[in-house]
Parts: sequence; C-alpha cells; structure tokens
Amino acid sequence: MPSQEIGMPIPNMPHAVSVTLPTWEATVGYEEGEDWVVSKMNSGYPRFFIHSSIQKLCSNLEKKYGRDGERCMCFPSYKVAKRCREFIKAHTVNQTSFKIRVLQLSTLEPSNDTEKSTMIGATIGVVFFPRSEYPLAKNYWQHSGEGISSRMGEYILKELFEKDNDNNDNYNNSNGADISKMSGNLKQELQSLQIQSRSPSISASRASSAAGYNIDDVNRDFDSFIEQKYGRVLDLKFANEAKAALRRRIAGKADKSTERVEELERAKRGKHLNENDVYLFPSGMASIFYAHHALLNVSDQPKKSVCFGFPYVDTLNILKKFGPGVHFLGLGDDESLDNLKEQLSQGLDILALFCECPSNPLLKTPNLHRIRQLADKYNFAIVIDETVGNFINIHVLPYADMVASSLTKVFSGDSNVLAGSLILNPDSKYYTILKTFFNKEYEDLFWAEDALWLERNSRDFVERVHKIDDTSAKVVELLQNSPLISQIYYPSVSDSKKYYDVIKNEGGGYGGLISFLFKQPQQAVKFFNAVNLHKGPSLGTNFTLACPYAILAHYQELDEISQWGVDRNLIRISIGLEDPTELLDVLQKSLDESI
Repeated sequence: MPSQEIGMPIPNMPHAVSVTLPTWEATVGYEEGEDWVVSKMNSGYPRFFIHSSIQKLCSNLEKKYGRDGERCMCFPSYKVAKRCREFIKAHTVNQTSFKIRVLQLSTLEPSNDTEKSTMIGATIGVVFFPRSEYPLAKNYWQHSGEGISSRMGEYILKELFEKDNDNNDNYNNSNGADISKMSGNLKQELQSLQIQSRSPSISASRASSAAGYNIDDVNRDFDSFIEQKYGRVLDLKFANEAKAALRRRIAGKADKSTERVEELERAKRGKHLNENDVYLFPSGMASIFYAHHALLNVSDQPKKSVCFGFPYVDTLNILKKFGPGVHFLGLGDDESLDNLKEQLSQGLDILALFCECPSNPLLKTPNLHRIRQLADKYNFAIVIDETVGNFINIHVLPYADMVASSLTKVFSGDSNVLAGSLILNPDSKYYTILKTFFNKEYEDLFWAEDALWLERNSRDFVERVHKIDDTSAKVVELLQNSPLISQIYYPSVSDSKKYYDVIKNEGGGYGGLISFLFKQPQQAVKFFNAVNLHKGPSLGTNFTLACPYAILAHYQELDEISQWGVDRNLIRISIGLEDPTELLDVLQKSLDESI
C-alpha cells in the first residue's frame, strides 16, 4: 500500500526523486509554507528540495571556507559555478557592493586498480555569496538543473569530510541495510521478494505479515536491500562504459543488455544519428538550459525565443530569466501559429522555438510539420522536449534541431536518479555550428554513480513503455465512461491527435500521462484524497503517481494560467506498471467515493 505519510520519499530510498503529499490540503499547505507540512518534508523533488547530504556538505564548506554572513551552493564544475555567480549578479536587488566567490575543490584520484572500483576523481565549484542572496542561488539551482546530484553530494561529503571517520572502506555499501547482518528468515524473505520490485502491487504487501515482522520495518528494509543489492551492477570504473551504453540506447542503437533489441533498433531516430550526437546532463532541465545556452552563444546577436504551448514551469523560466526574454504562445494551437507567421512575415526575428511533444500537463501536440516550415523560411532553431512522448512512441527528430529529454522520467522509471539528454540532429543546418560549440564548451557533468544506476534502470525501457501505454488506454476509457469527468487531456482524445499521429511510430502508443477535470471542484478534492495511489511530483515512474498539478506547480499564479487553459483543479496521473485490473479498481472506487 502506498505510504500516505507527508514528506516520505517515493520510493522509500535514499535518493528518491518524488515525495509524498497525500492530500489536496497537504499540497496547498506545502505551497503556502505551513509548518504542519513543511516540518515533515525530509525529502522532495531534487531541483526544489536540496538533499540532506548536499545540505550537510554545504554546511561543512561554510564552516571551513565561508566568511561571516556567507552561504554557499555546490555545482559539478567551476564553469557552472561561474554561471550561477553571473545569474546572482544580474538579478540581485541589492544595490550595495558585495563579493561572490567561487572556490574549486577536488577529491583524490584513485591510485590503483582496486581503488578505481570505489573511488573517482571529482571536482566541484562552490559559490559563496551573502546570505541575503540565497534565494537567487536557489533559483539558479532550480531553473538550470545544473546542481550536483545527491549521490555526488554524498560522495564529495564523504571524501572531503568524513572518510577518516568511516570504518567501512566500501562506499558502495554505505547506504541501506546490510543483508549479511539480517536474521535468516527476514534475509530470505527480502531476497525472495526482489522479483516484485519492477511490477509493484497497489493492494498486496511485498512482505507477509504472517512472518511476524513489523510490516513498515520490513518494507523499509526491503527497499534498502533492493537499492543496495540490485541498484548498481557495475563498479565505478565502468562509468564511462555505462554512459556509452546510455548514449547508444538513446540514439536508438541496440546493445546486448537491452531487451527487445529489434524494436529498439526500429525506433526511428534518423539514419545519420549516432551516439556521438547524444549528450548527457545531470537533469532534464539542464539539457533544456544548455540547449538555450548554446543557441545564445552561437547567435550573431541577442534574440528572444518562442515558447510554443503551455510547458513545464521551468522551461518557461529558463527562457524568461536567461537571455533577452521570450515570446510566450501559451495556447500552442493553429491560431497561435497563424499569429506567429504573421509576426515573422513583418520582421520578427527570433532565436528559436521551444516546445513539448506532447505538452505537460495538457497533452497537446504541436503541428511540427508547419513549425518546421516556418523555421526553415525564417531561420530559427527548433528545440523539442520529447519527455512525455518518448522516442519509442513518437519520432520528432526530423522536425528538431535539438531534442531534449528528462531521463529521470520513464527512461529510468525507478524514480531514483536525476538525468537528462540532448540530441543534436545531424541533418540540421545548425549542426556544424552547434557541434563546434559543444566540442569546445560541453562538460560531461553526469555523475558516474548516477550513470550506473540509469544504465541499469533503462535496460527494460521498451518493455515498460508498451505496458504503460496499454494500461493508460484502459484508464482513459474508464474516465470517459465516468459521469463525473468533464474533460480528459490525453493525446488520443485531444483535438491535436492528428498532429500526434503524424509523428507516432509504428507500434507506438500515446504515453502514460493523463490529466482530467471533474465537473465539480469538490469532486476533484474528494477523489484525490481518497485514491489509494502514490501522490507527489514527477511522472514516468514505474508506479502510478498522482498530483493536483496546477496547485503543485503553479500555486502562486492560478488565475494567470487559466488563460492558457490550465484549470486550478486539474488532476494529473502518471500511469505505472501495476496490474491494469487492480489499478482500474482503485480508480473506480475513488470515483465512486467522489460523488
């Protein structure tokens, strides 16, 4: 049964990506900073909630290197830290003179083959700034997605401050339960249950209460065991090989570890694409941020970009806060394209057009064919975020100059690693200039441990996508038959379905993200509070995950977003790997309780 305890990580693991906000009221309380919620938040989505290991690392750095009145924030390179410094300087309202310092620190390199399995040379850039400027530093962390990961923070903390006090030389096993020290019956029980970890059940417990153990303790031990025992299958020294496998997988190339090899190869990515045009990032937002950063730097003059359609919140923030600004066409429909064409014909000069395919949370698909025609005629680049659709379902590369994706989502599925990718289209007219920039400026900041986890998680990516697609179609049908539902947002029932079908792969589906509205606002609240599912931020997880999306993502601007068709009572559900019959029963029961 999903935990309904406020602030619990989802899943219950040290590096979980989501966090439990089990009721409508708790979500509002979180957004309003109410103590009864905030005080219980021991975890959260990593770009919004800084992991405890990173907080501890920063605290130690402030004590050792900080000056009076300073705080700090850590980034995975000196270059990124300087970008944060420039952001703070550009946006501060503090008119007094103050100094922002950047410190570069490195851990020791492994000195022999044995150490290469558990050690890696790592460098961080630490930005020290006046305490008053912390909100700006946090804004950069959130919007850019370029902060260090929790695993990197944990490693740096250990190497710089805790290693001498650690009696356990095996860092890989520093977290989670030690199976070797468990009592025999519990050890056997946990080991026998590992096969269930990729196909969760809503109603059935993963451990038998008849065994005589406290069920919560067993579940926690199980989660720790699974993460420790099966999370990493390679030593640190194989991180580069794991990254190469990931780049090939994202490029649509087969490797021996993937299942359904033939299908992965058939996923249309373009005959000229290879893994050398796939770049990895520490988060999905970092990939979008870097696409924007690259375009600004290769442009002959500063230009605004277009954000087409209502996007995930930080995509718009990146375009607003970095560079000259943005033209926001939030409806993302044919009329918006008509207006854009008219402005372009009258001399509007833009840098690029950014869009999601389909969009989050309204699941609209833009007319990519027409956008591509406009881009070719009026000389602007196209950046497409394919996170929600994913490349097993859709083929967007021919329409894009760059394709971004949050690998945190369905590509990983396990909700325990943050990652992103950016693809340069080798057939783009901007390819040469962008490739030159990337060859010179791109830094591989994707942490080695995260790469190992993601490689493991994504091996069954194709299989999971198809299962999620099939279950989602059944859930949409259930919602269509409910008299309580007034509107369903899903590519197969959207007015933009014709545009989705143009890019839909043979055998592809319509994805695992569904948004919907109730006829009465109070019904939405009743449903969300009653539904026995995991509840929190993120999507694409192997478990079904629900949230009151507008409340969670746009609480301070609910009236503003309504003009773009986003209702404040919108509920979004990301479909997981549960048994479809069981999931449908859970949803129907909650619908019945919402009357």
